[in-house]
Amino acid sequence: MNALVVNLNLAVDKTALVPGFRKGRVFRLPGTVTLPGGKGVNVARALRSLGLEVPVAGFVSGHNGRWIAEALRREGFKSYLETHSSGESRVCYTVVDGAGAATDLNEEGPGVPAAAQARFLRTYAGLAGRFRAAAVCGRVSAGLRKGFYSSLVRLAAAKGCFTVFDTSGPVLAEAVAAGADAVKINRSEFEELAGAPATPARIHAFYRRCSRKGLKTLIVTDGAGHTHAASPFGLWRAFPPRLPALKSPTGAGDSFMAGFLFGFLNGFDFERTLKLASGAAASDCLTVGAGLISRPQALAYAQKARVRKLD
Repeated sequence: MNALVVNLNLAVDKTALVPGFRKGRVFRLPGTVTLPGGKGVNVARALRSLGLEVPVAGFVSGHNGRWIAEALRREGFKSYLETHSSGESRVCYTVVDGAGAATDLNEEGPGVPAAAQARFLRTYAGLAGRFRAAAVCGRVSAGLRKGFYSSLVRLAAAKGCFTVFDTSGPVLAEAVAAGADAVKINRSEFEELAGAPATPARIHAFYRRCSRKGLKTLIVTDGAGHTHAASPFGLWRAFPPRLPALKSPTGAGDSFMAGFLFGFLNGFDFERTLKLASGAAASDCLTVGAGLISRPQALAYAQKARVRKLD
């Protein structure tokens, strides 16, 4: 199989469009979109729209966890879920106003018992050799032991599986130090990781330092701004396509990751891969609900995206 998506902190995602949203008011939500979610599920959903089926692995617990597992089955996703009873899987709420601005209220989720962590890593080690890539996406689950993300990198590397991370904080630094192959993060996540403002020069310098540990690609997105990508081919800037409107930016970064993975797995050159990723992100911005894209629309916007080599 092509890729495994690891979404450790799975969630019930609820998104509502509230045109006149203001704080301190009471609103009725007749059209809430409720989906199994987390960044990795959004990536898998967008990849499916592009034409690639990928399974999802992660932790679930409680009544919410049972709902997530069943909802993934209803959507037709294969999953490798480690179930525990340490609380309820989290619920994440997104409210989108009439201008497309999103307000996110995300629960943290329960701590994962040590025994469940060990079982998951055994399952993951068995799976890694069956996939060309493993994409580890989303917020860290509470309670994971130090070294868990290093194990994800090393177990995959031992089986020749390419690892790409979209997470943040100490676990991202841990994955990079362990030799992660690729990282796709946003500007604020890069600044936290690097401890410096996200300028093109600093992104490239940080990539060169980390490439000694094995990093092959570093992508830093910036919402509606430019994306910068460093690789063995140099430093690149991607200019997103202009959109006629904006429904919700929530999930656009996840669809960008889906476009990157699709291009990588299909042997696209770096410029074409960045264009496809930009097109997928643009398509996501025109829907309410993360990871919901249209393949024809994504391909059309990919043609309108511009990519320039800086160095």
